Amino acid sequence: MGGALREFLALGIFIGGCGLLMLPFQPPNSAPFVLSALSALIGGVLVGAVIYVQKRFLRSDEDDD
Repeated sequence: MGGALREFLALGIFIGGCGLLMLPFQPPNSAPFVLSALSALIGGVLVGAVIYVQKRFLRSDEDDD
């Protein structure tokens, strides 16, 4: 399961990073600005979810051994 989490983490960093990278170049209050902001938010949520799953579920499996 660690390999899949690594892939989701990379995907979240890529999506969020691209959104953050494009954000300053978009005109404020436009559709591309909103799209960039939302993709940065989605990437951040994905990275946060991966970190949560890693700490909550995979660490508890190591304690059970």
